[in-house]
Amino acid sequence: MKYSEFLRYLLAQGCEIENHRRGSHRKVTLNGKQSVFPYHGSKEIGTGLVNKIKKDLDLK
Repeated sequence: MKYSEFLRYLLAQGCEIENHRRGSHRKVTLNGKQSVFPYHGSKEIGTGLVNKIKKDLDLK
């Protein structure tokens, strides 16, 4: 899965994404829970990172 695909998945789940001016990290919030999402566009995201972000946001 690519970072951009996972970002679309998070948005479909109702997550709010806070974009910063600089850097490649985004703050993701869902129902008071938050996690940091590194955004690198078309690169592949590791399954461990996907599972950790889902766990942080109680999506799993």
